[in-house]
Amino acid sequence: MVPAMRRAVLRRACKVTLDFATAKKRHEIARLLEAYRGAVNFYIRTLWRDGGKLDGETLNRLPKEHTRLQAFHKDQALKQALTIVSSTKKAAAVTDIAASRPVFKGAAILCHGVDIEFGRGAFDLVVRLSTLRKGERITIPTKRTAVFNKWLAVAGARIVQGCAISENALIVWIEVPEGTLREDGDILGVDVGIAKLLATSEGEILGDDFRNLRDRVRRRRPGSKAKRRARIQRDHFINRIVKQLRWDSLQAIGIEDLIGLKRGKQKGRGKSFRKAAAPWTYRRVRQRIECLAQENRVRLVAVDPRGTSRTCPECGTEDRRNRQGENFRCIHCDHSSDADIVGARNVLARTMAELGSVQSPRRKRTANG
Repeated sequence: MVPAMRRAVLRRACKVTLDFATAKKRHEIARLLEAYRGAVNFYIRTLWRDGGKLDGETLNRLPKEHTRLQAFHKDQALKQALTIVSSTKKAAAVTDIAASRPVFKGAAILCHGVDIEFGRGAFDLVVRLSTLRKGERITIPTKRTAVFNKWLAVAGARIVQGCAISENALIVWIEVPEGTLREDGDILGVDVGIAKLLATSEGEILGDDFRNLRDRVRRRRPGSKAKRRARIQRDHFINRIVKQLRWDSLQAIGIEDLIGLKRGKQKGRGKSFRKAAAPWTYRRVRQRIECLAQENRVRLVAVDPRGTSRTCPECGTEDRRNRQGENFRCIHCDHSSDADIVGARNVLARTMAELGSVQSPRRKRTANG
């Protein structure tokens, strides 16, 4: 008998407050975080020194006198350290920048020793959390948010028994079944930029003041609170702009596959470009588009980005002379437009070709192309 395939699910993070925890409970949370972060950083040092190699002895190499964590907390700390080391080294490989050993100061991701239940009265959500003392738990009352209730109301939704916790916030997850992709609706091409955040194949510019936020992040001192605030403001801006795409009427959305954009030295990518691209975080934009595409059952297509902003969408001529900064003028047919909108139109053409809707326009190459 062939086992039934498990239906794909989406996991959505929901932030709830810790404001209702007493001072004593906050103290216990702080003690747990201190020990957990110490363990994660110990494993990071071990993995970094050993090249990320894991063996059966790694967990036991954490000296007992240096940790108060329970065994399942140590297991989770090891997994989080491995993820941090792996992602840091992958990012270094993509950007060709030597990476220094990371230091973990973030939220503890706990998959065991956590129970999430519905409460009564004002506190309609309760989180029970294992502490450093074996067999002892603290009960944290909190309130469901509008986002939490939105996802919980989806048919088939369930709460994941786990959480991410820091000094001031608690994140819980809800899993919902992934819906079937839409079969009708429009197809949209999107160009993601470092000056204007989004341009669409329909000629719309979204987030044309992104340059100011981008430069604000770059100007702030690394590691400062101002840098962190600027990044948070930038991320909120990205979330708001991506939401403005007309998700309710799309069946597919095409974007450029720009992974590795900052890698290596290429013509036209000098010091000024690298400074602009550093805080741009294409990955953040793409993750947000992917998330909303999943939520709205829209097919996401990532296409080859080569030549999208210097290929004429009218006659197909590709030549670097077609583009001058943010302006596009075809040297063959004299078509002119915003370069980012031209890029979005070419992304749309490649997306439709990928989906089999139409053939991609023929691209003529000049002698200098």
